[in-house]
Amino acid sequence: MKPTETEIKDLIGEIMGVDASTIKSETDFKTDLAMDSIAIADLISSVEEDFDIAIGYEDAIKLVNFGLLMGYINQYE
Repeated sequence: MKPTETEIKDLIGEIMGVDASTIKSETDFKTDLAMDSIAIADLISSVEEDFDIAIGYEDAIKLVNFGLLMGYINQYE
């Protein structure tokens, strides 16, 4: 089952210690949430593990904001 936006926002909030309700489609992981490469890798790994979604490295480096991540997840079959 695909995760909802709320589930992904909650995951990001948990990883970064931010209020999930502040995360919007255009929220940039590095600029707005101060995520470093380790935090982003943790997010990608958690999405893969928690929701059984495989995200390749080439795709992962393009997922720079919440909207792009959700777009990727929503097209995943």
